[in-house]
Amino acid sequence: MQDNMIKMGDILRATRESKGMTQAELADAIDASGRTIMDIENNKRYPTHEVFYKIIRTLDISADQFFWPEKVIYTPEQEQVIREFLACSEWEQDVIVKTMRTLIRSLREENRQ
Repeated sequence: MQDNMIKMGDILRATRESKGMTQAELADAIDASGRTIMDIENNKRYPTHEVFYKIIRTLDISADQFFWPEKVIYTPEQEQVIREFLACSEWEQDVIVKTMRTLIRSLREENRQ
């Protein structure tokens, strides 16, 4: 169980930092103490269910990132792109895919030169 605890703190810290939040900002956002966030990130304790729920909602991440980090293959930015893509109509998705393919080809050709 210790391995999961270490991962949880590491994942929380990395995710919080990737969102540009300080420990104090996260604590304020979830109505917890800065000490609570610090202890979780330093693997001194697990969050309560309520605090954990608030953390994942505030950071806009999946609980899977904590419980099955090896299965999570997307960065928060990639997850955001996927959510936005899935919110598009079928026609919009088709346009986005074609545009991406053209852009990727262009970038790769530019990179070869």
